[in-house]
Amino acid sequence: MGKIQLLSTALLMFALTANAQDKNAAKAEKEAAKEAQSVLKKAKQNYEMSIPNAQYGRKETNFEKLDGAKNLIDQALNNKYTSNDPNTYKVATDIYFEYFKKNEEAAKTDESLMPQFISDAEKVVDYAIKYDSLVQLDPKKKDAEKTFVNEQYRNIATNPLLQCLQASQNYSNGETQEDFKKGYNLSTKVVNAFTKSHLFSTFKNDNLEDWILYSKTFRAQSLASIENAKPADVEEAYKQLYGTKYESVAFSSLINYYQERDKAKYMDILKYAYENAKDENAASFSFMYMQSLYQNDKKDECEKVIDILVKKYPDNDNTLNAYLMKGQIMFEKKKFDEAEKYFEEVAQKYPKEEAAITMPAKCAWMKAQNSALKADREHAIKLFKDLEAKYPDNPDLWGEPLYILYNNNNQLQLRDKYKKYYKG
Repeated sequence: MGKIQLLSTALLMFALTANAQDKNAAKAEKEAAKEAQSVLKKAKQNYEMSIPNAQYGRKETNFEKLDGAKNLIDQALNNKYTSNDPNTYKVATDIYFEYFKKNEEAAKTDESLMPQFISDAEKVVDYAIKYDSLVQLDPKKKDAEKTFVNEQYRNIATNPLLQCLQASQNYSNGETQEDFKKGYNLSTKVVNAFTKSHLFSTFKNDNLEDWILYSKTFRAQSLASIENAKPADVEEAYKQLYGTKYESVAFSSLINYYQERDKAKYMDILKYAYENAKDENAASFSFMYMQSLYQNDKKDECEKVIDILVKKYPDNDNTLNAYLMKGQIMFEKKKFDEAEKYFEEVAQKYPKEEAAITMPAKCAWMKAQNSALKADREHAIKLFKDLEAKYPDNPDLWGEPLYILYNNNNQLQLRDKYKKYYKG
């Protein structure tokens, strides 16, 4: 019985001690919360005593006093007892907006001020969004008050947000990894503010869609320049530009991005651009796709694409190259007679293009080299002689080929007439 009594006494003492500790902890928590609110209150008071106020004869913001308010509000933002208090973010927005206004003009002429100016702009945007979101969640606030807060702080945050957009463009065209990361973060902030925050959910402006599109463009551009960025993320960022006026920018950027990284992806994007581009760059993507098919030894598919391109873009500068490429494919398939007939049609379409008018003869020459038949050589000679007759002042079209063909045909006397054109 004695042992049981001693054990019960020990348990009672432990309970009393634990209870005392709980009370002390609760008291400490209460004091800490009270102190945190005191810091927030001082920050608000210092802010109100810093800004212009005609009643007290203050015409300009007292930034020396405001610095103290900023230090206090930074403490409140990082204190667990005030870090989710709407008033913390209201005061923080108001304070940092004063610094934003102070440096807005100065930063235009003094680039050294720009990083701090943009940092202040970011904070104004972040804190205004947070303040509005907390107010909207407060069941004690009336709808009219919520609307007033939303409109007031959206007006405060709009210009800082547009400054972030402008800065994101500058950073996306920067030179360092730090620039690109900053550009990505800023453009993402703009996209999210305009498309995901409650603060801007009812915002109306004729330029809004363009601002969102610009920020998405700068985001993709920055991300593509960041080392070790995930290709899937880069691709997704650019795909958000599909169907917009910057679609061709997205196609070109992804084509360049994947060209050395992933040949299969490169071909996939190029094919997609060939099939879907609708602006003035559509033809360029189409001919790039044609060339890539040829270079990747997809000759049959390449021929099909060529047939589409020459009909779709008959006047494009690259159409002649498409015709010549198809003829080259015929060469490689040893369809010499078919190729010669094809090139005769091409020469008729482009009677002033050297590459076109010489190809029937060159095709016949190719066949002669392949067959080693005298009759084929004589046919090739005839075609080059026709060129000589038609273009006597342009021996580059016929001089050297005739020398070689006559030499191979053992017609040495005729050969010597063209010796001066031989470059071998």
